[in-house]
Amino acid sequence: MKKILVYIDSMSPAGGIERVISNLTNVWSNKYKVFIIVKDRPYSFYELDPRISILSLDSPLRLNMDNQFSRIFNLIRNISFTHNKLKKNVKKIDPDIIYTANPVNSLEICLLERNYSKILIISEHGSKLGYNRIYNFIKKIVYPMAFKISVPTTLDTKLYKEEGLPAVFIPHLSTFRNQEKTVIDNKNILNIGRLTKDKQQLELLMIWNSIVKDSQQGDWKLRIVGRGEEKDRLLTYIKDNNLSNTVEISDPSKNVDVIFKSASIFAFTSRFEGFGMVLLEAMSFGIPCISFDCPSGPRDIIDDGINGYLIEDRNLKKYKKKLLELMNNCELRDRFSNESFMKANSWNNNEILKKWDDIFTSLR
Repeated sequence: MKKILVYIDSMSPAGGIERVISNLTNVWSNKYKVFIIVKDRPYSFYELDPRISILSLDSPLRLNMDNQFSRIFNLIRNISFTHNKLKKNVKKIDPDIIYTANPVNSLEICLLERNYSKILIISEHGSKLGYNRIYNFIKKIVYPMAFKISVPTTLDTKLYKEEGLPAVFIPHLSTFRNQEKTVIDNKNILNIGRLTKDKQQLELLMIWNSIVKDSQQGDWKLRIVGRGEEKDRLLTYIKDNNLSNTVEISDPSKNVDVIFKSASIFAFTSRFEGFGMVLLEAMSFGIPCISFDCPSGPRDIIDDGINGYLIEDRNLKKYKKKLLELMNNCELRDRFSNESFMKANSWNNNEILKKWDDIFTSLR
């Protein structure tokens, strides 16, 4: 039985990367022996198959998101501190395949032994156009060394291939299958995601504030679910603009299906997005989605005007207009809901898993 090693800083957050890894490893554990190495405690927010071994390097990565110099210093120090621990664990596991989900973890694997790059599969989760200069520098070093780069969006796959990199298009697995379609008359708008500048929840609040000030929101409420460094800023905006009666910010829940079922519209405002896992999850419940047409994931999931709306990036005025259309037109929501539900439930998980098996089989 082949052994797959997944290396990631942490499985504790309730994010899209962690969701993708839990979905994949749970299925992989039916055919392969799966190990996950993390830097912090050996815990996963999302449920893992008991056959999966999760190991800790006991060296959690803590970054100050408000200070770039401090962030770089702590990152380098953490890489140095974990090097020998990681090397020891990888050697003990002796994997046939190594899977990483960000450039830094990929670099750490390549720093162990050059031979490990021959079995390294780097899974992309962010938009190619959204990386900063440091990450792009690391990618230029590491990505040509990898065996494959798994890319979940068509645009990014094309861009990586144009650079001569071993990119292969593999969408993410659908989390929820054959769900009962949610009722879409609850007058709840939902946003789920890490509370960061790239997710642009502040812009969503600005749009919502304009709707409320124009007295157009009626009985509708906005719920934002997530944790992150922008939380205090968002709460301050809500307080300063007297939005507390119509906006709620809550922490992630393992019972996310209950949260989805309470929503009638999913509002997405990311500036960059690799795939937009949460969009596919929302559509699995038949929730109409509205999103900025950011690079590069939403356009692979939302069919504009058919199962949701794609809005030109940063066009807050048009976003507000289309969001109001969804709020005020029950027949439109119902049509988008049916189309969303059909698309999500026709998502071909088996074909996605076959692509992974083909890659693993080619590694001999």
